[in-house]
Amino acid sequence: MRIFPWLLFSLCATSVYGQIVVTFPPARMVYQRNQAGDTKVYVTGTYIQAVDKIEARLTTRNGEPGSQVGWTEIASPSGNVFSGFLTATGGRYNLEVRGIKNNVQVENTVSVEKVGVGEVFLIVGHSNAAAAESEMVGANSDLVNSIDAMADMNLRNQYLNSGNADDLPPLQPTPLCQTCGIAPMGEYPWFWSRLGDLLVNSLQVPVLFYGAAFGGSNMGSFYKSAYNLPFDHGFIKYSIRMPYTNIRNAMNKYVPRTGIRAVLSGHGVNDLDTTRAGFVFRSEMVMAKSREEANYPKLAWMIATSCYNDGVKAEITAAQNDLIDPSKYNFRGADLNQIDNSGRYDKLHFNADGQVRAAELWRDAIMSETTNLMANAQPLMAQPPTVPGPPLPVTLVSFDGKLLADGRSELEWVTTSETNNDHFEILKSTDAVHFTTIGNIQGVGDSEERSVYSFTDESRDVKVAYYRLKQVDYDGTSSLSKIIAVRAGERKPEDYVFPNPAEHHLEVVTDNGTTVEDVILFDLSGKVVLRKSKSNQIDISSLQKGDYLINIKMNSGQLVSKKIAKR
Repeated sequence: MRIFPWLLFSLCATSVYGQIVVTFPPARMVYQRNQAGDTKVYVTGTYIQAVDKIEARLTTRNGEPGSQVGWTEIASPSGNVFSGFLTATGGRYNLEVRGIKNNVQVENTVSVEKVGVGEVFLIVGHSNAAAAESEMVGANSDLVNSIDAMADMNLRNQYLNSGNADDLPPLQPTPLCQTCGIAPMGEYPWFWSRLGDLLVNSLQVPVLFYGAAFGGSNMGSFYKSAYNLPFDHGFIKYSIRMPYTNIRNAMNKYVPRTGIRAVLSGHGVNDLDTTRAGFVFRSEMVMAKSREEANYPKLAWMIATSCYNDGVKAEITAAQNDLIDPSKYNFRGADLNQIDNSGRYDKLHFNADGQVRAAELWRDAIMSETTNLMANAQPLMAQPPTVPGPPLPVTLVSFDGKLLADGRSELEWVTTSETNNDHFEILKSTDAVHFTTIGNIQGVGDSEERSVYSFTDESRDVKVAYYRLKQVDYDGTSSLSKIIAVRAGERKPEDYVFPNPAEHHLEVVTDNGTTVEDVILFDLSGKVVLRKSKSNQIDISSLQKGDYLINIKMNSGQLVSKKIAKR
């Protein structure tokens, strides 16, 4: 089924009819490699013209590591979408994808640059990595990557107020530059850019960092926010489950697509409020929660020996040593206590020399023959991405209805492009669940011009009527629009969401000229379990069976709240 691009008018800008479109991976993607040194490079996309198969290859890049993979059939396409993978070893490549029909290439080859197979790490800690901004540097190697948390400051501010993964930047890696952040939380590169350069030089593969470190935090605040135990802090917002939500969001939003080798933990300096046993307990609970939420009990943590503040606290050092147990996937991290006051501008935070030394110590820990992280840490591998929706034969930019003075309903819809569009069927319902066809309007076939359609429903017998369009191609394939409502009377909250109960999807019904801004689902304890912006269709298939509360905000400012049930 093809889907209309509701409220996403720019979606077709990346698509050219007649060509293949690669929807995943993005440029600069880094896939975590396994212990044998290779991985599955997942590829998804869409196509318009008929093809027998989809082929892909990985070509090496000048001066960069890698071992080329020739043209390989990755998918037998169906429904104008494809999903498959190539197996590749460590390095960085240009990905090329093409369609084949009767052993002949269809249209042009599509390329995605700088697709990497390498190492992915999540940073957890606090601000002792900080230095004066002028003393921080970006990575020298283009193979060092992050998701820049500071690229969109409006989005950044939303995230700091919400803690919601929907307010994080998309999975679009960038070079780790001097002014770049490290999403979800990192504001600066700190010394991780230097570590990235060292690892690229040692491992000869690209590196990707995620950052959950939070200045002023400790393992106590990570533990309490992980388990919803309220605490007060001058600037850490427990109400949005900071700081642990950064681990959760990295694991939920980014890691399923990239995989991860290990978590690099640098806590200890701010945990002087607890005992040796207390630090062990806090750390074990946070590690357990991260493994539970990642659904991967073998998630590796590297634990730094780090508690220097004008001297070392022996009790915390002992606790960090207590945690090291490779059989529990807890590995020895950097011994940052080696950096004394000469490497710290205030006896705590690293100066430029301290940053160089910290990066070297983390490199030494990761590359240690004793730890042998690459052999012993069993990485969490990337999972296949969601198969994209089919390409859009019709760009439907609006669909509205209004009640005429004589009680009839007048519908109008506008398209800006059409491909193989035979006709529209007008569907009507009194309950927004069961629809019947009440009319048929011929399409223009193929067009890149704006086309306006209208239809008048002659019946006048209901206070509220629900309408949707069924767009039908020449070959009989079809797609459905959102549902709109035309009403003569007041509508109740239950009239906005259908079906209820629902098993897989909810649809939000909108009035004439109204669109959905935000949809939030809560469980009955008040925890946010799902959030979607600018969409009338909500996929709830991943939720557990039970009752939920849904809040809907319209662009008109109207708010709708009601209870729904997942079957």
